[in-house]
Amino acid sequence: MSYKQGIAREQMSMFSLDCVITNNNAVRLIDLFVEQLDLSVLGFTKTTVKKEGCPPYNAKDMLKLYYYGYLNRIRSSRKLEAECTRNIELWWLLHQLMPGYHTIADFRKDNSVAFKKAFKIFVSFLKDEELLSAETIAIDGTKIRAQNNKKNNFNEAGLAKHAAYIENKTQEYLTLLDEYDAIEDKQAGALKKQEVVKKIAILKERKQKYDQLTEALITSGDKQVSTSDAQSRSLPVKDGITNVCYNIQTVADSKHSLIVDFDTINEGDQGQLSTMAGKAMQVLEVETITALADKGYHTGRQLQECTAGHVTTVVAYPDRSSRASQIDPAYQTSEFSYDAAKDCYTCPQGAILSTDGVEYEKKHIGRTTYLVKKYSTLQCNGCPVKHLCTTVKKGGRAIERSTYQDAIDANNKRVDENGTLYKKRQQIIEHPFGTIKRSWGYSYTLLKSIKKVNGEMAIIFTMYNLRRAITILGVTALLEKLKKRKPEPNAQNTGLLRAVYRMELAEIYVAA
Repeated sequence: MSYKQGIAREQMSMFSLDCVITNNNAVRLIDLFVEQLDLSVLGFTKTTVKKEGCPPYNAKDMLKLYYYGYLNRIRSSRKLEAECTRNIELWWLLHQLMPGYHTIADFRKDNSVAFKKAFKIFVSFLKDEELLSAETIAIDGTKIRAQNNKKNNFNEAGLAKHAAYIENKTQEYLTLLDEYDAIEDKQAGALKKQEVVKKIAILKERKQKYDQLTEALITSGDKQVSTSDAQSRSLPVKDGITNVCYNIQTVADSKHSLIVDFDTINEGDQGQLSTMAGKAMQVLEVETITALADKGYHTGRQLQECTAGHVTTVVAYPDRSSRASQIDPAYQTSEFSYDAAKDCYTCPQGAILSTDGVEYEKKHIGRTTYLVKKYSTLQCNGCPVKHLCTTVKKGGRAIERSTYQDAIDANNKRVDENGTLYKKRQQIIEHPFGTIKRSWGYSYTLLKSIKKVNGEMAIIFTMYNLRRAITILGVTALLEKLKKRKPEPNAQNTGLLRAVYRMELAEIYVAA
C-alpha cells in the first residue's frame, strides 16, 4: 500500500475561483455588504477616478480587504499585502488585486470617519432584522494600549523627578571635573575630563527636552503629555496598574450582546453614561431605554441627565467609605428618612435634622463639582447612642444631600430591587471585550490619535457584529436577508441606504 498522492506541481489545471469558495463562506457576506454601500455618500476616499495619473484601487476593494483581515485576525498592512498574494479567499474577494502595504495602510488612516458610518449602517441592518431588543443596554469601557511607551508619557511629578536627577548628576560631574584638574598626570586627567564633558552635554540636552515638556504641560493645562501619540493618556487598567492607552466606551444590546455604538476617549468612565445612552437611543430610534453600568459610572449629575433623557438607569453604587463603615448599620444615612415637603431628615431616634438652605460646592474625585446642602441637629449632644451614629466628638451627626439625590436614590433603589437584571450586565458587555481582546488579540491599537483609533475600532466592532450575526443566523440566512435589502439602480432611499439618511438626520439633530 502506498501513500496518497497529490497532483504534480507542473500539472496545468483550469478552475473557477467562485467554485472554490463555498456558498456558506463568510467572505461572501463581506462582498455583498460592501457592494451595497454607497461609499461616496459615507465619505470614503478613492471613490472617484481622475483623468490623469495611475488608476487608484477601488475603495470597495480596500474596504473588503480590511473587513476580511480584521475578521480573520490579520490587521498589519504588510501581512495583508502578503495575504493578497497567497490567500485564495482574497483572490476571490479582490479579483486577484494585490495592493502594496503602503496603499493599504493609507486607506485605513484616511477613512476613520467613514469606517464609523459603515459600522452604523450594519447596526441599522441588525436592528431591522430584529437582532436587537432596543429595550435594555449595557454600557462599559475597556482600555486598549496606545502606540506610546510608558517612558514617553510624562506628568508634572515625573518631570520634576527627572529634573532633580539631572541637577544632582550634573553637580557630581562638575565635582569630578575639579578632581581631574588636580591629577598630576595631565594627559590622563584630560581624557577623563573629555568623557565627563560629553556626559554633561547629554544631560543638558535631556534637560532642554524636559523643560519643553514642562512648558507644554503648563500651556495646555493638561496633567499629562505623551510624546509618541499626543492624545494618549496614562489610565488605570486594573488593581492600581496604569498604562498609556485609550478608553473605548461601548454600548451593547441585551438580546445578543451586539455592539450598538461606541466612542474613543482618553479619560475615565465618569461623565459618559448619559452621552452613551443617548447615542444608543438615537441608533435604536427609541424614546426610552434601560441602561446597565458598573459603579464607575455612578455620579449624581449623570444619573439626573439620564432621568431627564428618559433613560432608566441601573448603575451599581459605590461601596461605603471607610468612615461610614465605622457607623452602626442601624444609623447609616439610608436609615434616616427624608421629608421632601419640609426639607429635613428624621434620625432613627426621632430627632429632626434641618438645613439652613445654603448650598455648598463640593468636588467629586477632583474633576467635577456639585452642590450639597448640610443637615444637622443640636439634639446629638445629649443622645445616648451618639457613639453608634457618628465618629465626630465635637458637634453631632451631619448629612450632606446632593442636588441630584432624588435621581441617586431612585437609581440605588432599582439596583437593590433588580439584582438579577444587574447581574446580566457582565454577560452583555463583557462578551464583546472578551472576544475582541482575548480571542482576537486586539488589546492594542495600531494607529495614533483619537480620530484614527476610533476608525480602527469601527472596523473591529463591525466585524464583531458580523461574527455574532453569523453565529446567531448562519451565513446562508444572512446572505438571503442582505439580498432582500439590495437597492435598485439609482434608488436613493432603499435597502441599506436608508440607514445613511437616518444617521445624517440624527447627526444634524445632535449638532442643533
